[in-house]
Amino acid sequence: MKLSYVKDFVITVAVLVLLSFGIKNYYLYHKADRITEESKHKKIALSDVLLKQIQSIEQSIVDRKKFVFSVNKDPLEQNLIVKTQKDLEKQWKEEIENMVRLESTIIPTNGKKMASIAYKGRSYLYIVGDTFLKRKITNIQEGQVTYSFNGITKVMSLEKIPPKPVEIANKANNNKQRSYNW
Repeated sequence: MKLSYVKDFVITVAVLVLLSFGIKNYYLYHKADRITEESKHKKIALSDVLLKQIQSIEQSIVDRKKFVFSVNKDPLEQNLIVKTQKDLEKQWKEEIENMVRLESTIIPTNGKKMASIAYKGRSYLYIVGDTFLKRKITNIQEGQVTYSFNGITKVMSLEKIPPKPVEIANKANNNKQRSYNW
């Protein structure tokens, strides 16, 4: 018999809790429904000047997302003005690798004439009739290679590797004259 009272008590408490949640939900809905769309704090919250600044910042961000950088180096790098010796050496090596130059010609008394042409950081041997970079070699002479490209005949002369810049060359000399303080 005692269990039936507990059961009735739990059901009554559950009904009262649900009823109280329903009433609270109803009052909160009507309270939110009474808020006007034009707030009395609108003038304080956002001035025209601040709104224009925010819009210009947003437009700047959109422009930067669309911008395509056409440089090899990182534009956000801080030391673009001062180049380090590693940068200078790397730049010199890239210039040499990107050059297309005649290194040497081999003209034996018997046999085929050959030319050593350097590009992409490597040296390649060619004979008359071979093609390099869509250029056909037509003649090999002492210190010169004649080739044709798109119907135009040109001559490539023997060329040495350009010397290192003074800044890099001096560094190599400074390393040899190092004095240790110990």
